[in-house]
Amino acid sequence: MENVPVRERVHISHGVTKLGADIPSVSFPAVITCDPNAPCFKKCYARKGRFAFKRNKDLLQKNLDIWKSDPSGFFFDVKFSAFHSRFFRYFSSGDIPDADFFASMVDLALELPDTRFLAFTKKADIVNTYISDHGDLPQNLCIVFSAWGSWVPHNPYGLPIAYIRFKTGDSGYIPENARPCPKYCGDCVTTGCSCWDLRKGESVCFVEH
Repeated sequence: MENVPVRERVHISHGVTKLGADIPSVSFPAVITCDPNAPCFKKCYARKGRFAFKRNKDLLQKNLDIWKSDPSGFFFDVKFSAFHSRFFRYFSSGDIPDADFFASMVDLALELPDTRFLAFTKKADIVNTYISDHGDLPQNLCIVFSAWGSWVPHNPYGLPIAYIRFKTGDSGYIPENARPCPKYCGDCVTTGCSCWDLRKGESVCFVEH
């Protein structure tokens, strides 16, 4: 009998400090999967700290390699993790790599209606095109566009927006009714007012880190 090669498994993070132990997440390398026009590269938190460790960088790259070589296998692993969770987060690092990946995100949300999915993205064109072609997103998939100062993604469908309060001030770009981030999802996620619960026209504010 021929030896069957063992398939590489997607790295799903558990116990991320900010998210808490009960919220799994999957991520990609920063910059190479991000919007090249976004002005946040120099201050990107996903290019420093624990993300800069070689082991973590290798895991993020492995995830991207698996998506490119075995997309069905990638989402099989994500589905297995998300099936056992009430909440799931995409992209503590990186962003939506392409339109096919986003379509798979939508398909998975439809398959698992009891799991709430969250993704922050600056890849607004991919999301806007999908909505234009297919209509509204599933209610359990919360896509939040990420702004950076005066740079705000094109948002014709009024999706939620995340703003950054810079250490030097916000220059008036942040709406007065933006929800302040409590910095720990593990407690916030059960309140009904977390980022997983953001609706059209709403926004959240994070402190620069």
